Amino acid sequence: MKIIRVKWHDSNFRSGWDVIEGVEPLAEGDAVGFLKGEDDKAITLTMCRGNNNCTLGSLTIAKSSIIEMKEMRLK
Repeated sequence: MKIIRVKWHDSNFRSGWDVIEGVEPLAEGDAVGFLKGEDDKAITLTMCRGNNNCTLGSLTIAKSSIIEMKEMRLK
């Protein structure tokens, strides 16, 4: 599996009273993980993989939200 770093725009949620107008800033995520899967709409990262072809934990990010994605190399 490739190891990649992804920066993306994420949703932002606030609770409680607020002004009626205005756009809240988007949160920006930054993650490094193993590329578990990819299609035309999204990628899925896993944070851990075992030698038995199993993975632990996953994060799916919409491609329309991705700011930057690059493959990492181990030295």
